[in-house]
Amino acid sequence: MTGEFYRFCGRSDAAYHDLRRRIDACAAIGHSCEFPQCRMPEGCVPQQAVLGFFRQATGYLLYFRPQVRYQGTDPRLAEFFSHGERMLFPTFESFCEYLGRLPTAPAPVQPASKGSLMLTQLEEALSQVIVGQTAAVQAAAFRLWAHLSKKKPARPLSLIFHGPTGVGKSQLAKGIVPVLNQLAGEERYQFVWTEMNTFTEPHSAYRLTGAPPGYAGYDDPPVFEAVRHNPRTVFMFDELEKAHPQVLKVFMSLLDEGRCASRKEGEDGLRELDFRQCVFLFTTNADLTRKDGQRLGFGPPQEADKQETDKKELEDQEDQTVSCSQLARRLYLSDETARQAMVRGGALREIAGRFGGFIPFYPLSEAAWAEVTARQIVALGREHGLRVEEVEPELVQALTPEDALSARSSVAVLEGVLTAAFCQYAACGGSDRVRVGGTAEQVVLLPA
Repeated sequence: MTGEFYRFCGRSDAAYHDLRRRIDACAAIGHSCEFPQCRMPEGCVPQQAVLGFFRQATGYLLYFRPQVRYQGTDPRLAEFFSHGERMLFPTFESFCEYLGRLPTAPAPVQPASKGSLMLTQLEEALSQVIVGQTAAVQAAAFRLWAHLSKKKPARPLSLIFHGPTGVGKSQLAKGIVPVLNQLAGEERYQFVWTEMNTFTEPHSAYRLTGAPPGYAGYDDPPVFEAVRHNPRTVFMFDELEKAHPQVLKVFMSLLDEGRCASRKEGEDGLRELDFRQCVFLFTTNADLTRKDGQRLGFGPPQEADKQETDKKELEDQEDQTVSCSQLARRLYLSDETARQAMVRGGALREIAGRFGGFIPFYPLSEAAWAEVTARQIVALGREHGLRVEEVEPELVQALTPEDALSARSSVAVLEGVLTAAFCQYAACGGSDRVRVGGTAEQVVLLPA
């Protein structure tokens, strides 16, 4: 969530009560309550930073990332920011009392346009879909915003989500339609998901546009036919690297011109399909940040030395507040690196150039793994008809795998540990709102 530093100064008791409830709810699942891109008072460097709160055993921690320096003339703000990037308050009341003494006049800012508001809303909403992929969320929100801002787009938006398995690529792709429907008003989107591991033969390309008359599958509805029912369709093509190269060629004119011809006429008597308002999302486990020629497309994999991702550079990028023009430049450089990697991996240059954007996903951090575990516990409880409202951080840490292949692989372990406890609690007929605690050997469920 974004905001202004002044929104926390001199607020009412009710406002601070709501803030405390949010902080405590986040602490219950082991993570902080953060406000990214929070606007600082005039005279602060940088002008925007992450403002975070965390409840720990010794009190309530307030922190900034990166550290904020105050160079203005207000002595109250000068004293506040002189404490550094972390301040610990023994109680929440002492925190409220301290902030109540700070100036409450709002910093002068330019009114946000409808377009910039949409960008902020997209980023906030997508950040709730996945964890640990700040840069990917920022890039996806920016690309979607740029496409939705066009009144008459000339071509669809096309994005390739690339990176290791189980880090949120498919999850983010599936979460885009609910977010768009939430923000787009009456312009509803539909979602079409296609597994590309079933497109390993050249003739399977016909399943996209339709088979010719007399061929097997002529009467089967092709994938692209969905756009006749809704011109605002989000197509997701999972595991792009497993598709035959002939399948990729089908997308060339479609992604460039926004149109293609169907094998059959529609009810209006036309064959042309219009995709200009659509979104095409592709996922691949290929690492397109590598400098070697990792294979993309159906074919034998090439041996290559694994290269380490420059995590420091990634963290620096995530911590910086950038303008739209700076972000566009960064994404351009990332896209060109991925395009070159795609060509070195065996894809045709003219195909690689058709995709609108390449968004890298990276291995999850330890903190992100813990949050994923907490979310999986909540989801598992939902399957048993229970609303898990709190999970003790110690249990989350104990159940978070250290060397799991992906986030998916830990679900089976959690089911083995938690199913008996969930079933036993449900059989007692207690409240469906629960908190989960105990140890990995002895999980305890109590009414929330």
